[in-house]
Amino acid sequence: MANNLTALQPVLFSTAQRVSAEPFGVIDAISANFNDQGVAKGDLVKVPVAPTRAASDFTPGNIAGTGADATAEDVEVQITKSRKVDWHLTGEQMRSLENGGDNAMEMASQLVAQGMRTLRNEAEADAAIAVKQGASRAFGTAGTNPFGSNMDIMADLRKMLRDNGAPMSDAQMCFDTTSEAALLKLGIVIEADKAGTAEERRSGNLQRQFGFVPRQSAGITSHTKGAGTGYDINNGSGYSAGASTITLDGGTINTTGIAAGDVVTFAGDSNKYVVNQGLVATGGDIIIGKPGLLAAGADATEMTIGNSYTPILAFEREAVVGVMRPPIMPDNPTQTAVLISDAMGMTYLMLDIAQYGQRTWELHLAWGFKAVQPEHIVLGLS
Repeated sequence: MANNLTALQPVLFSTAQRVSAEPFGVIDAISANFNDQGVAKGDLVKVPVAPTRAASDFTPGNIAGTGADATAEDVEVQITKSRKVDWHLTGEQMRSLENGGDNAMEMASQLVAQGMRTLRNEAEADAAIAVKQGASRAFGTAGTNPFGSNMDIMADLRKMLRDNGAPMSDAQMCFDTTSEAALLKLGIVIEADKAGTAEERRSGNLQRQFGFVPRQSAGITSHTKGAGTGYDINNGSGYSAGASTITLDGGTINTTGIAAGDVVTFAGDSNKYVVNQGLVATGGDIIIGKPGLLAAGADATEMTIGNSYTPILAFEREAVVGVMRPPIMPDNPTQTAVLISDAMGMTYLMLDIAQYGQRTWELHLAWGFKAVQPEHIVLGLS
């Protein structure tokens, strides 16, 4: 199909267009420090996780005892997507642009910037989903913005992380622009006598709050709850506190069952648990984020799926791993490859491909995200 260059005529190129850039705070907030250049799409990067250790009494003696065995676990991170944005120009179209002076360069610049924007937004959305589906617990009321009157939820989420053992050494909090707007309207933020400075009101940039670095993300969207109903714990001896794999039965699927990211509760236990692995059946196993159940669950205890919500993501940076890189492309005499980076520090592969009477350009990015420490991730509900 031929390109329609009506919008690219010289008169429209007198002023450069500023390409939009939505906030992508989740990718900024996660750990992306792995040397992954040798990893192909579908391959795995294994992240070791040390097991917890039980304490025992110390008794002096003439012979040192043998330490208890320990088996390290690992979490696998996979490059799950390799995506591209492409466009082409025929020889005649290229000449038309060149006759317009700087039009060709301006068009190329805008196409590349828009391509980066598209890929960056896709990766950001996937990163936000990975954090949400890898969380341990949740706090708040679905459908109610917790920043409507105060910022108490930050303290509540901090408590949950601290109770789970998170060091809060590099704590991050990501939310959508609706939550950001509500937070910016609070007197404790905009009133200098309460905030201690007028900087946040003047710049619009939120400072560290309760140990969290606040960030905004266009990739955070509403989670739609699974439609399953009637699930009960199915385990004759019940489950002790700490269990994370829970067998259920008695459910009605209603198409979706229990979705990853659902927030569930068990009768007699007020804690809200996040489902890491869902279930599309009337019975079977779900996995909730570590540290698992905080209270014992007896056989036949009813489970309830909470309402749909928009998440506020609170986590330690190292709890989420991101693998992002340009894809591997073999040498080809008909194409030229170059690595280019955007203002946010993300690197893409740009291909210029010579074809019959035309040229095609492609912009590539590959990525994968994984929550490796669910106990260091919690959700605020809004």
